[in-house]
Amino acid sequence: MNLNKPLLIALTIGIIFIAGCLTTPASQPGPSPAPPVAAALLVMAINATPARYSLVMSSTIGIRLTPANVSGILPPDAQFTWRTNYGTFYHWGPPGFRVVELAPEYTGTAEPVYWSYLAEQDAKLRPPVVVNLTVTESSTGSVLGSASLKIGWESPNGTVAVVEGEVS
Repeated sequence: MNLNKPLLIALTIGIIFIAGCLTTPASQPGPSPAPPVAAALLVMAINATPARYSLVMSSTIGIRLTPANVSGILPPDAQFTWRTNYGTFYHWGPPGFRVVELAPEYTGTAEPVYWSYLAEQDAKLRPPVVVNLTVTESSTGSVLGSASLKIGWESPNGTVAVVEGEVS
């Protein structure tokens, strides 16, 4: 009987220990969910070529504008919205290299667009042009980043548009 007593005590302690490990007290809350992390804004830029453009140029339909993500990673569902206060945007490229007029405001993918003043070619005075790019996440509508570009003219009624650089 002496040998059974230590065995009985060890068995009782083991059962209590296992029972305590398998149950959790009802008053103890579970882990709280992590708060949503706000996405950092991307640093965007607009690459523009050529730096000078005229309607008489046969090599291009306008100034090619390409979004450039300088930082971060774009989600696969990112949308690119282009806006201009003068002129309009066009698509030109494969497969058929047809010119497609888009609009002064256009939402699409990361593909380049072309800006031109073809629709306003008879205007007497040409205002300074600002092209805005806003990148959003389509699933949430959250703004991921933006950039702006200024386009000027050789003269107020000129026919040569000149890329002046980013708007700060």
